[in-house]
Amino acid sequence: MIPLPAYIDADAWLGFCDMRKTIKKPLTHRAAVLVLYELQRIKDAGYDANAALDQSTTHCWADVYAPKDKPIPAVVVPDVDRFRREADERDAKAARPPADLLARVKGALRRVA
Repeated sequence: MIPLPAYIDADAWLGFCDMRKTIKKPLTHRAAVLVLYELQRIKDAGYDANAALDQSTTHCWADVYAPKDKPIPAVVVPDVDRFRREADERDAKAARPPADLLARVKGALRRVA
């Protein structure tokens, strides 16, 4: 058996291999290497390689393709400064009384004075 990369789930791989035997297209060593190469390309494109294997197994495809419905979301590094600015703006808005309240207080003060 070919050593699997760490990102490939053994169950997904074995399921794909069993499916290939079932459809009478067993994996040769060379075919397995080529499928693993394609899975690496799929992973590098930002998709889940295991989802690609599961998709091919489910549809009885002899090859693997980027999954249409299970992309890996891109890892986004949060913009901490933006979050701080937004929080400061929210705090500033919450600290300011509404404009209509200020107008009512000013009107009441005029009447008292």
